[in-house]
Amino acid sequence: MTPSKLAPMSTLIEWILLFALVATPLITVADTWSHLFGGDDRLQDALLKALGQQGATGLASMGAPSLNDYPLTLGSRLLATLILLLPDLVFMLILWQLRQLFRGYRHAMLFTFDQIRRYRWLGLLLCASFVTEIITLPLVDIALTMQGPSLHGTISIGSSDFRLLLAGLIVSALALVMWEAKQLADDQQLTV
Repeated sequence: MTPSKLAPMSTLIEWILLFALVATPLITVADTWSHLFGGDDRLQDALLKALGQQGATGLASMGAPSLNDYPLTLGSRLLATLILLLPDLVFMLILWQLRQLFRGYRHAMLFTFDQIRRYRWLGLLLCASFVTEIITLPLVDIALTMQGPSLHGTISIGSSDFRLLLAGLIVSALALVMWEAKQLADDQQLTV
């Protein structure tokens, strides 16, 4: 792609990334608090799931914790919302690094140490995303059951989580190879 085509394309992608950067936390907050506007109560459903009940209309089995013992206070809702924003924060940092990469591309900075550092950050943030995806559910469960007689929480790891970790490790390895290649190219340019 020629530099004349690279600049407008990079600018467009930067704007898309900026829109996604702003929209990401707004979507999470709107989804979490949609019950105020007649939507499903996502936190109520998460509490039911943490207590081992099937759904809002499902009957609790004998000896199962009662939903009345675990009030959803404003404080627990706010804390759960903040916890749900943790993966969004990591995703927003990933979007920011991508935006900075495309900003560099717009200025024809294709193979510089700054750009390679951004790839390294992308790899680390993908690995951090793996961690936040694993810890978010148990932390939300704990936040929602804090007001009750006992704390509940479950940890689940799926194959998609490991794919995310693998992608982070691959991008980190790619950044390491690019760093070494850039140093080698700079050394060769100085010796010629």
